[in-house]
Amino acid sequence: MNILFIACYAPFINNSAAIRTLQYLNKISNTSGYTVHLLTVNFPKDSIYYDENLAGMIAPEVKVHLIDGGIIFNKFMPRKSANNVSRNVKKSSKNKFLRKIKNYLATPDMYIRWANKAAKFGINLMEKEKFDVIFSMHEPPSSHICAYNIKKKFKNVKWITYWSDPWLKDSTRENSFWLKKLIEKNLEKKVVKLSDKFLFVTEPNRIDYIKTYNIPDEKTNIVSRGFDLGFYTKIEEKAPPKLIQKDKINFLYAGEIFSKLRDLKPFINALNKLKSNDIDLYKKLNILFFGNIDDEAIKNDLDNIDVVTVNGRISYNKVVEYMVNSEVLLLFGNKNSKQIPAKIYDYFGTKAKIIVIYGDESDPIKELVENNDKCICINNSEIDIHNTLKSIAKENKEEIVVNRDLNYEWKNIVEKLIEIIEEN
Repeated sequence: MNILFIACYAPFINNSAAIRTLQYLNKISNTSGYTVHLLTVNFPKDSIYYDENLAGMIAPEVKVHLIDGGIIFNKFMPRKSANNVSRNVKKSSKNKFLRKIKNYLATPDMYIRWANKAAKFGINLMEKEKFDVIFSMHEPPSSHICAYNIKKKFKNVKWITYWSDPWLKDSTRENSFWLKKLIEKNLEKKVVKLSDKFLFVTEPNRIDYIKTYNIPDEKTNIVSRGFDLGFYTKIEEKAPPKLIQKDKINFLYAGEIFSKLRDLKPFINALNKLKSNDIDLYKKLNILFFGNIDDEAIKNDLDNIDVVTVNGRISYNKVVEYMVNSEVLLLFGNKNSKQIPAKIYDYFGTKAKIIVIYGDESDPIKELVENNDKCICINNSEIDIHNTLKSIAKENKEEIVVNRDLNYEWKNIVEKLIEIIEEN
């Protein structure tokens, strides 16, 4: 079977969607009788998101087609400076104005120019390769726009759309300009109308799309992300990375902190309370954050806590090194969202305990974690977090570790995906 796989976020950058794409690509291409072509964005190597190690993990069997991102993409893509540190953009009124212009022009997102160019390339590739299936990955929506433009020309080719998050109803888009919302609503309708199969990560998102667009239930499936057991075990053979402290209980958060989705104030207050009330327990903790934090005040508050180390983005390989050498992994759920942070599936592959801090009462991650023995599930309140940190600090390191959750090993996930692809 010949598959055209379309994803803006591919394994040339280090984010959750790209890691998911990597595993789908590799596992499908290694399945007997399958050939996979990847149509994606040509990310510049000086982008702060580019990850050379991750790019090197793409299976050689995958045929990769890189298409330039276009004017808006190249203008606003954050770049590294000569010393490999991301360039700081001054918060001037001019830059704020330019970003507003970008948000209006880049509908649905900054990859829309890429989507149009990639679709033209994809149409020519379709005629040459005679693909059996088109498979497009959201987020971002432009992956679906590209696939939609190709599907219009090849209506008899099966099109599978993957919805990692909501599109129009994503909480990060709720304050978009009204005209932008109207255009995106029309685009989403068009994509849904032409799609043959719909894959979702969460049940709430699946149900919402079924109700909103009257999608037949049998056209939908839930497919989660997973972890690569072989890769993890190889990493575990290496020496622990430098910020891991053998005499402390190591906590890790790996990922972005968007203040609109994740509130860290209760966590910060809980740590300060533990320091005031139980200094000896407090000193047993070594808490590491890796990734961007969009709120400078929150970032500074974390940085001022002496048992916390705040770091920028690091490669996927290095993230896994820290994960498998930590005793506790932190996960902050999303508020006002139907999205599950994809890092939970990476966490399941470790022997660490997972503290899941719900974003709100309706956090969709509850269904996944509340009965899982690896997870300690709490509300995002100062007292709950304080009590949990205090309880863990009383334990010996050896008592904290728990088994991996092999239900989320990639082999099991992709077997289900192959069955879906082969359905009539």
